Amino acid sequence: MLLPVALLLYGLLLVSALSDSGGGGEARISAAYEELVYSFALWVVLALMLIVAGITGSMPRWVRILAVVVVPMAAAAFFTALDMVSPEQPWPLAIVVLLPLLIVFYAFWARLPALHKTFGAERISTAVWAGLFFLSIATFVMVM
Repeated sequence: MLLPVALLLYGLLLVSALSDSGGGGEARISAAYEELVYSFALWVVLALMLIVAGITGSMPRWVRILAVVVVPMAAAAFFTALDMVSPEQPWPLAIVVLLPLLIVFYAFWARLPALHKTFGAERISTAVWAGLFFLSIATFVMVM
């Protein structure tokens, strides 16, 4: 039930971030508030997806502990990258696109234990959480 909500918020956010408000200062402020609301709601839904996946699905214990640190860090990197998206700097858009997709993928994967035999729980967990960590760190390094 959370997946369609996350995808809807994600789509609305990307449309809002990629569209040019074209107006003056008030239009740009309005667009910024719109992106903020969509982003906040998206990250709440993503966190809920991981909580539900941790309770009803199957994920390694170390992921549950790591998620407490990495998800807020990824959210901060997401907000930072979203603020930096511009025609002059296109790289932050990759961060905005990838971070939520990695979390949605992992939450979906954790809820389907049949996939664990195919892909291997440790390999997928390591790849996704390392990706989230390094994308977040890369965002903070690029800002400096």
